[in-house]
Amino acid sequence: MESSPKAVRQQRPLSPDEEMVHPKLKRWKGIRWKRLQIVLSIRKGGSKKESSREVSELMERLRITLRPERLPRDKRKCCFCHEEGDGATDGPARLLNIDVDLWVHLNCALWSTEVYETQGGALINVEVALRRGLRTLCAYCQKTGATNSCNRLRCPNVYHFACAIRARCMFFKDKTMLCTQHKLKGPSEDELSTFAVLRRVYIERDEVKQIASILQRGDRIHLFRVGGLIFHAVGQLLPSQMANFHSATAIFPVGYEATRIYWSTRVPNKRCRYRCRISEDEGHPLFEVRVLEHGMEDLHYRDASPDGIWDRIVQQVAKLRSDSSMLKLFTENLKGEEMFGLTIHAVMRITESLPGVENCQNYQFRYGRHPLMELPLMINPTGCARSEPKVSTQCKRPHTLNSTSVSKAYQSTFTGELNTPYSKQFVHSKSSQYRRLKTEWKNNVYLARSRIQGLGLYAAKDLEKHTMVIEYIGTVIRNEVANRREKIYESQNRGIYMFRINNEQVIDATLTGGPARYVNHSCAPNCVAEVVTFDKEDKIIIISSRRIPKGEELTYDYQFDFEDDQHKIPCHCGAWNCRKWMN
Repeated sequence: MESSPKAVRQQRPLSPDEEMVHPKLKRWKGIRWKRLQIVLSIRKGGSKKESSREVSELMERLRITLRPERLPRDKRKCCFCHEEGDGATDGPARLLNIDVDLWVHLNCALWSTEVYETQGGALINVEVALRRGLRTLCAYCQKTGATNSCNRLRCPNVYHFACAIRARCMFFKDKTMLCTQHKLKGPSEDELSTFAVLRRVYIERDEVKQIASILQRGDRIHLFRVGGLIFHAVGQLLPSQMANFHSATAIFPVGYEATRIYWSTRVPNKRCRYRCRISEDEGHPLFEVRVLEHGMEDLHYRDASPDGIWDRIVQQVAKLRSDSSMLKLFTENLKGEEMFGLTIHAVMRITESLPGVENCQNYQFRYGRHPLMELPLMINPTGCARSEPKVSTQCKRPHTLNSTSVSKAYQSTFTGELNTPYSKQFVHSKSSQYRRLKTEWKNNVYLARSRIQGLGLYAAKDLEKHTMVIEYIGTVIRNEVANRREKIYESQNRGIYMFRINNEQVIDATLTGGPARYVNHSCAPNCVAEVVTFDKEDKIIIISSRRIPKGEELTYDYQFDFEDDQHKIPCHCGAWNCRKWMN
């Protein structure tokens, strides 16, 4: 029986009209649809509730995250508008720091009438605006702190910046504002549409004064941080400790505390805190470091020098990083005094202002004593007199002056007539005061028109009694040269500024002098001129003979030799005891 052949299916060829190109379709080889199975688990009434630990482990296994906790409330308050926290970018904007626990919104300060901005982004006169705002009421909310004044002449309306926006005042691009009563009726091309400040802006402030205010408060609530160092306490030095508790580059006060943030010695690629402290051990400094690391036992290091401690710590850190195949730590340039924070500029300003540090003979001063940081002497650092070593009550004053004469302006200083309770033991030598004068004289005075004669020199800040104000500088010449120059200056109709140092030398400040030559004569002066010897050279220093408030003109008695009536020079000082003639 023959099998019938299979039928073969043949396709008819297409005509030229029917020919067309079809795109090649990718054939799907997988499963197109899957059935989703939903499983619901219902807790029975008697089942045990999962603990928080089990829930956290389950969430970690399933890689599920919860919503982060709500941010804590920002309790910083603007001292102008009294609103808490940062404001809107197109409104009061971010908070800027003025002083310790004192904040202000950027636009609240920027739009104040007295404040102006420098090219570098510094806001000037913010404190002046703050003082005015403390006694000015806002026309919108009737609260103090208003500093945005209407630009219309004699308009009494003053607003907070946020209140001015709510009241729909008109702001212009030249940093002026018009209140609701005086604003333009129609739109203006100069009107400002947005208040966003996206550039770098900061408040110009005296950082030394801020550090001093922290120290003078006495509490440890307010600290300051410089890089990886957190400063806690400055400590103190007693008269018996001056000789041993310093080096050429740093002072070691007993009780000094700071925290250094540095790499851990036990966990690679992690930082921890090193609590640094200086104490006393048999009349010599003892340096201590306590390692504070979360979840681990504290480590303690002690040594007679800061380099000895930090060399051990840094070597352990370098070995740990080497074993972990991490980047090499270059330890050659690390110094113990720097890791303790004793050579940081802000800390050096504080330690150099401690009472009695002028007795540290080997130390090289960088800044000198600052009047804002004159701390009271701590006779008993531990708080109990019986636990302190016995020290002599009379400390010999170092005799660093070479001059044989002492003016009356310094007699009360040498006898200890100061307001501090233990000032008799710590009297500043004239050399240390002169060293400080060289760096700070520009902050003491300013030049302005005088009511006595021509230009005069005025106090730029409150000057205490016996303060070295400014040095009379110029060219030191002999008497013969001075006589010849005087004739030349008279023929040129120049003002002559010369000051005699001694019988042989004269300082000529006519052409190469400083501002001290503009100090005018008075029969009732507030300053005296004294010759001070420093580095075997005689210097003429203008010294305050009483307390001089800011803005008062500086004067001293010229003490010209008396001459006949033909050569008399009239005096215009206007003092109650004016002699009418200067010579």
